[in-house]
Amino acid sequence: MQPAAETSPAPPRASIGVRRALVLLNEKAGSVGPKAGAQLIDALKASGVEQFTIVDATRMSRRNFQRASQFDAIIVLGGDGTARFAADLAPRDGPPLILLPGGTLNILPKALYGDLAWPDAIKAVLERGVEKRLPVGRANGESFYVAGLFGPTTLLALARRSVREGKPLKALQRFRHALNRSFTRSIRARTGTGKMRKAEGIGVLLPSFSGGIETDSLEWVRLDAKHFVDLARVSLRAVTADWRNDSTVEISKCKTGDIYTSGIIPATLDGEPRTFLSYVRITFRTRSQSIGVRSGVALCRSYISPICILAAKTRARSTRRPSMCAISSPMPSS
Repeated sequence: MQPAAETSPAPPRASIGVRRALVLLNEKAGSVGPKAGAQLIDALKASGVEQFTIVDATRMSRRNFQRASQFDAIIVLGGDGTARFAADLAPRDGPPLILLPGGTLNILPKALYGDLAWPDAIKAVLERGVEKRLPVGRANGESFYVAGLFGPTTLLALARRSVREGKPLKALQRFRHALNRSFTRSIRARTGTGKMRKAEGIGVLLPSFSGGIETDSLEWVRLDAKHFVDLARVSLRAVTADWRNDSTVEISKCKTGDIYTSGIIPATLDGEPRTFLSYVRITFRTRSQSIGVRSGVALCRSYISPICILAAKTRARSTRRPSMCAISSPMPSS
């Protein structure tokens, strides 16, 4: 009898049905690097993704998403800014997004996958997914998924970015500029239809800022620093969650808000610098209808632009009802 011919084992198949993927790769992001492309290809093949197209995320445009319907998922490897840009450009009826942690802070991916590095995160996503619904805030129509910061003190974010980029002289220059602008051009702001109040800075936070997902409102943070000592103290306490207890910080909930000033309003949306002229309108839409779980996979739609996101479950199961548009991974209970 002839021995049976040896055959190589078939490659694993992605359990959530991702066979074709559009990959947006930002090698310039804080924790990606030039070797990430090859590593990502190996990870996709190992997870059973049979076809994929890789696009430089630093050059992505709406044109890249014109054939999105031909893919089962859109994979984004970059920082929070890259994730935000991709989410904005993704078609409303397109495939789910997989937002991998490739930046410096990775606030949004950490809310989805915990502390998993991106190779482990993508493996977990493709093996086991859960439905999430991603809340979105908007500033004059521009979306943000983690936090929007507004006012002169926001200029400090540019100084911190220069430090991360290894440009100390530029960081010092930006720090001085931020101090010169602070306490000289305050803003006025309100939540809902309330009274306008003076502030040195306004933060509008989504739950991902604190490692969560679900919410039915935005968190409104008013900074009422009187002098440089207050600002320095809050900046130091911002390293931990202790900043919430500072005497200059006032926190409330809102679904809409308004920010005014006589000139330019410096801002950052998910860490990306922006400027607004005189006025910013903050909006938030409550949860739309839920999306059904299919084979353990979460197909999600964001509150304002209904995009899908994939995220993977970690070992600990969440008892909370999914509320975000992503195939994403609930945080382990602590």
